[in-house]
Amino acid sequence: MTKKVLLTVFLAVVLFPLSAHCGKMEEQRAKCIARRALARAQCKDPIKYSYIGKQSDNIYIFNAFYGAKYQDFFCKVDKDSVKILSRNKRFRRNISYRIDSEDCAVIDYYPSGCPKNWVIRCCIPKSVDEKKADKEAEFWSRPVPDLLKEDQQEAIKALQNRSSKASESKQEKQQEE
Repeated sequence: MTKKVLLTVFLAVVLFPLSAHCGKMEEQRAKCIARRALARAQCKDPIKYSYIGKQSDNIYIFNAFYGAKYQDFFCKVDKDSVKILSRNKRFRRNISYRIDSEDCAVIDYYPSGCPKNWVIRCCIPKSVDEKKADKEAEFWSRPVPDLLKEDQQEAIKALQNRSSKASESKQEKQQEE
């Protein structure tokens, strides 16, 4: 009986931070979806929108200069669409998105008159361990001659830097004399 309790407590302690971490990453992706959908709807850069906060679980508030003054925008991110509404309800949009095979949200929305016509992608940020594993997999997938050539180029560059520093110090000594 005590083994079951200890096992349950251990699993809860180990798995709880994982689920909290995943939830935070999902929230970052939802915030990215909201900001970029809002920017595309108004044909502006996403940098122009300041994140203010959350009104509820899936409603994000952004602020930007719109018209002649600063305006708050409420973005509700559902599982397949973003609903955008300004505080005074003069600006409303419903933009759909999809999740691709790489677990990235893809927005295919191109308003007329907007020259920014590229696909918007918002992915879940990778953890440090995932980035390290990807880098390692990329390293081992490369052919050995390419790796050797890179090492050789780095060694040559290091030797050139050493020789240039040595020649600079010799020139300084000659100038002092």
